[in-house]
Amino acid sequence: MEKKYLKTGEILSFSSSAFGRSMIYTLMSTFLLIFYTDAMQLTPSHAGLIILAARIFDAANDPVMGIIADKTNTKFGKLRPYLLFSPFLIMISTAALFYVPNFDYNGRLAYAAVTYILWGICFTIQDVPFWGMSAVVSPLENERNKMLSTARIFSTIGGIVPTLLVPVLKNSLGNTKGYFVSGLIFAVFGSMISLLAFFGTKERVEQPAKEKVTVSEIVSAYVRNKPLLLLIAASILGSAMLMAQTSGAYIATYLIKDSGIVPKGTVQTVMTVAIGAGMMIAMVLMPVLRKKMSLKAIYISAAVFGAVVHGIMYLVGYSNFYLFLAVLAVAGLPLGIFNVITYAMVADSVDYLEYKTGRRSEGVCFASQTFISKLTAGISTFITSLVLEKVGFMQPVNDVPVLNQPESVFDGMFIMVSVIPMISLALAAIPMIFNDYSGKKKEEIQKALSERRENANVN
Repeated sequence: MEKKYLKTGEILSFSSSAFGRSMIYTLMSTFLLIFYTDAMQLTPSHAGLIILAARIFDAANDPVMGIIADKTNTKFGKLRPYLLFSPFLIMISTAALFYVPNFDYNGRLAYAAVTYILWGICFTIQDVPFWGMSAVVSPLENERNKMLSTARIFSTIGGIVPTLLVPVLKNSLGNTKGYFVSGLIFAVFGSMISLLAFFGTKERVEQPAKEKVTVSEIVSAYVRNKPLLLLIAASILGSAMLMAQTSGAYIATYLIKDSGIVPKGTVQTVMTVAIGAGMMIAMVLMPVLRKKMSLKAIYISAAVFGAVVHGIMYLVGYSNFYLFLAVLAVAGLPLGIFNVITYAMVADSVDYLEYKTGRRSEGVCFASQTFISKLTAGISTFITSLVLEKVGFMQPVNDVPVLNQPESVFDGMFIMVSVIPMISLALAAIPMIFNDYSGKKKEEIQKALSERRENANVN
């Protein structure tokens, strides 16, 4: 009988931390662009450029954090120490992120850039070690996948919470004060919950003590890690699949005119719940799919399916809100698959890297995961900002949204959640066609790794 490593309490601790982290991350990813344009009064292109530039900075910053984590050696492990102090950094930076200073336009622009970059640094300090834990809590792939699947479900639920509270606070307090109060609430609550990742988990898979890892060795490891490079390429090409989420606040505020019995102030919440319902169904079904299909096959199938659904969305339109919601829910299915499968494929790449080089380098590999999530969200948000500026989006006057926008604005907003994601999802499937770490080859590598670890333990 195969030995078990993970206990239920450990899975729940890690997943609860994912819930708290997701509230903060969703607050940022869902509302930051509209906060910049509607509260801080930055032009869409400037706001989008700040977000994209900060994401590119994170792309360089994440591998650095990965290297630091790989070189860390304490009584708590090499990843867990960062999960103890980083929540306090995130709490302070999140509150600052959603504050509007009494500066002129250039001053506000500078403040937005500085606070967002600082927020990204603080979140990275936690993000890389947090997801890296999923590769070291157990040497068994099925246990790692179970914990990841549970964590992603908790994360999805946590992501819904800001869409429930922020519109209420914004409508009652106004854009400026409403967003700041929201930032304070989620900064404190989410950060404290995320501490459970430190107190409730344990590192079990250890890399044997070897010579120090150099930057050149890390670069070499990336070049030789074909599954990871293909995953990064597919994720970047598929960035726009997130546009229903990154542009959701604009869709709910400006595009949806008749939401039936759904109160206007809860349109975004209902949209998020619809997408989230589809995502959760997919994540629950993911273990079933894993038994019947390879990760490669699941990824390609989800991308193609998502492209078809978004094409149908364009044909259906948005005049019937309930039909639009139904299509959104179906569009959430591939997003749920990607939420789980991306982390599973990164965890696989850790094993692949160990097979090729003798080093696991969890921190470096999972830095790629944070690179994927941050950069793709940044690209998606930047595309949203460019479309808004291109179609002539009219910003709020005296904290009051201009609901009577030109027709070109409404057409552009709908294209943001239908046609553009359709093209992006179709492109995402292409790199995965060339991923050969699957089937028999993967089984052989896993068997070789198991034998290698057993021999190391004997010796």
